[in-house]
Amino acid sequence: MQKIVDFRRADELLQALTARYIVAKLVAQVALVKDRAVKDPEYRFLLHEINKKKAHKPLRVLFKNIPTLLSQLKPCLLMSPLSVAQYLEAGTTPFDVVIFDEASQIPVWEAVGAMARGTQVIVVGDPKQLPPTNFFAAGNSQQSDEVDEDAPMEDLESILDESLGVGLPTLTLAWHYRSRHESLISFSNQHYYQGQLLTFPGATTEDTGVSFRLVDGVYDRGRTRTNRIEADAVVDAIQNHFQGPNGQHWSLGVVTFNQAQQQLIEELWERRLSAVPHLEALVNRAAETLFIKNLENVQGDERDVVFFSTTFGKDEAGRMAMTFGPLNKEGGHRRLNVAITRARTGVVIFSSMKADDIDLTRTKAQGVLDFREYLAWAANGGTDPRRFSSPRERGSASLEEMIAKALKQRGWMTQTDIGLSNSGLDIGVIDPQNSDRYLLGILTDGESYRNLPTARDRERLREKVLKRLGWELHRLWAIDWWTDPEKELDRVEKILQERLSGNRDIQPKDAESRKTAGFPVDQEN
Repeated sequence: MQKIVDFRRADELLQALTARYIVAKLVAQVALVKDRAVKDPEYRFLLHEINKKKAHKPLRVLFKNIPTLLSQLKPCLLMSPLSVAQYLEAGTTPFDVVIFDEASQIPVWEAVGAMARGTQVIVVGDPKQLPPTNFFAAGNSQQSDEVDEDAPMEDLESILDESLGVGLPTLTLAWHYRSRHESLISFSNQHYYQGQLLTFPGATTEDTGVSFRLVDGVYDRGRTRTNRIEADAVVDAIQNHFQGPNGQHWSLGVVTFNQAQQQLIEELWERRLSAVPHLEALVNRAAETLFIKNLENVQGDERDVVFFSTTFGKDEAGRMAMTFGPLNKEGGHRRLNVAITRARTGVVIFSSMKADDIDLTRTKAQGVLDFREYLAWAANGGTDPRRFSSPRERGSASLEEMIAKALKQRGWMTQTDIGLSNSGLDIGVIDPQNSDRYLLGILTDGESYRNLPTARDRERLREKVLKRLGWELHRLWAIDWWTDPEKELDRVEKILQERLSGNRDIQPKDAESRKTAGFPVDQEN
């Protein structure tokens, strides 16, 4: 009998073996010290430094004296551009490759020195996210986060901008698999990435990733530049999150529109920890630490849940100024893009204003225009996703619809064409015991299958991402369906019955789960 090869399993084994091979090869480069110390002056120098009790050589001197040994012991160094200049001399043996991460935030003059120490360079970053800025530079006379129309703030040229400007070869990474709900990325996908990101749906029938909470707050524009009522609401929500059943499973971050609001929330949270003795222990048990940051320093961070304090709003006299910190300046939309894409599972917008409160006749800033649209979209729960998608064209008698119709005739509730991008999930069977979740996802070799360009994408990566998002999947090939549809239906029904038999982990309804985790389920518009 001919053996059937599971190529996906073989690929996983190959990756595991490759990783072990690389580790073994690197370890083999480091010979036993006792065998090399006599002959190798670099080893002798290093051993001498290790055995010294005091007066150690500076790291720059140490690295200069062990150039060959350094690359053997540490073939990969993780350093900032400043550390490169501080610890590695200009004449250091060049590295095979220098990689810049978050390159949109690295000024050209900081990057040049590191580039000179390599024979190849890879620049990784997102031109739609934060550029380097002199906004918080030492000695800057405008230390406030609130930026008036004529305030001096300049976005600086980054090494990423420079690389794109000179036409270096580029490769776009289009797969987005961080977000467990597509609403968390769909706004940015449409406004900043021209709908080119490939996104994947979560295993819930309703996209509840974005929530909006209108707060009756007042912005203290003339003095503290904070919104105390909004800050209190955020601190209450933080406490509810960690005291809820999902507090230990869903990490949390807070993003504010300015530095003063960040500091106020940090102060109020410290007071809350002191007032509630058991709360700190709950926070410390979380998988990831709580962060409270502002727009300018949150890039690169992500958490399961993010609370977003918009801070600004009407003052005590009921006046609404059209100043929204860095959003008013050139590149403000990039800061907004960073802020609203930090969450994996859900984002809650705490706002003391509605979209209609922002008068676009008084400002032309792109960041403010996008912010107004985002508030309107979030107040609607992010439930206008088809506006932010690339429609898929399918015939009226597609394979997916025929399978779904046959399952409906057998009493199962189904949905087709799930997701916003061109490789969405073909069929979802809704859990009859929990209508908020899909019991099973069915992948076919239909339109979405053909939209993926490579066999690796079609056969392995898409399925891997969907499983990470909570899907139970079943493959149904067109040739099997045309050969014996009843047999394939029986096979699907058997899987569905097994899933309903009680041998699966039945998760709580999504709305209830979000409520206990601190999400405002009932939106205030």
